Amino acid sequence: MSKFRPIMTAAALAWLACASPALHGQKGGTAPTQGQAESLVWPPPPAAPRIKWLAEYRNEFDIGAKKKRSFVDRLAGRSEQVLWIKRPMSVAIDEQGTMFVGDFGQGIIGLDVKAKRMWLFSSVSNRTLPTPSGLAVDSKVVYATDSNTNALVAFDKAGQQLAALGATDGIKRPVGVAVDESRDLVVMVNGGDHSVWLLNRAFKIVKKIGQRGDKPGQFNFPTYCCIIPGKGFAVADSGNFRIQLFDFNGRFLSTFGKAGDMSGQFARPKGLAVDSDGQLYVVDGAFSNFQIFRLDGQILTFVGQGGTRKGQFQSPTSIAISKDGVILVADQLNGRIQKFQYLPLPAADVPTPPKG
Repeated sequence: MSKFRPIMTAAALAWLACASPALHGQKGGTAPTQGQAESLVWPPPPAAPRIKWLAEYRNEFDIGAKKKRSFVDRLAGRSEQVLWIKRPMSVAIDEQGTMFVGDFGQGIIGLDVKAKRMWLFSSVSNRTLPTPSGLAVDSKVVYATDSNTNALVAFDKAGQQLAALGATDGIKRPVGVAVDESRDLVVMVNGGDHSVWLLNRAFKIVKKIGQRGDKPGQFNFPTYCCIIPGKGFAVADSGNFRIQLFDFNGRFLSTFGKAGDMSGQFARPKGLAVDSDGQLYVVDGAFSNFQIFRLDGQILTFVGQGGTRKGQFQSPTSIAISKDGVILVADQLNGRIQKFQYLPLPAADVPTPPKG
């Protein structure tokens, strides 16, 4: 957690300084560098780049599962079924780099770029989650929520259903879900009753926290959540325009954020994720970007703006970060998953913790 100390080197200060412009209109400050698409980075020079755009995934063509039809095929009217991502609501990535996407109307889609494979979980499990709002994954299991059918479901990596909870168990418009396999902990945001549930990986309820309100530990239509390694978990308290942090037992730790259109403020906070340096990423559906914070709430920078180009978003929802720094964002209305890479600070630029 040394990345969050107040003592900053020149490189770290440059990284911080890029967050000063207003978010409204997405102008200035953190526009990507100009040039080839492969060189899209944030923040712009002279600051050292921290985020780099890598790729986008829309269909089986993008992962090499299928080849586009030749001119002769098109003339002959030959066609083939191609699986497309239509309206991604959630995203997760496992340690092997396999991606899982919750797609509105289609349920969960698996994408294995290495194996050049893309598949629908419903074709394996015979169960479609029409509104898969939350996804999380560990070494063996994919966890999903469905907000309209009031379900929390566990699948294996192929898509076979393993376990489920529903409305009769108290599930009410669930959204985000996160997992800490080492602690046998699943965190689920039960948005319909303004609470957060702590369960084990067998779906035994351990604890429920929160009720509707704006005091610490209370929620107003919370949405997404994420695990903060070694610390606890974070919850996007969307209706209160803030992020709340808790320890692994559900005890309130801290909060930051408020409504507004300035840097570090929120309009529609949604997906959450943490990178390898313990920095918290918050997707904002209204700003069409994601902001990056220290855990004390200090804004570092933001990435993206409204649009259809690479590095731009339209109503993004969920975000996931792998251990090796791959960042995936569900770009909902653009019908794609955008892939970025986090570039850690060099060891020489790591702030020195203050004594005492």
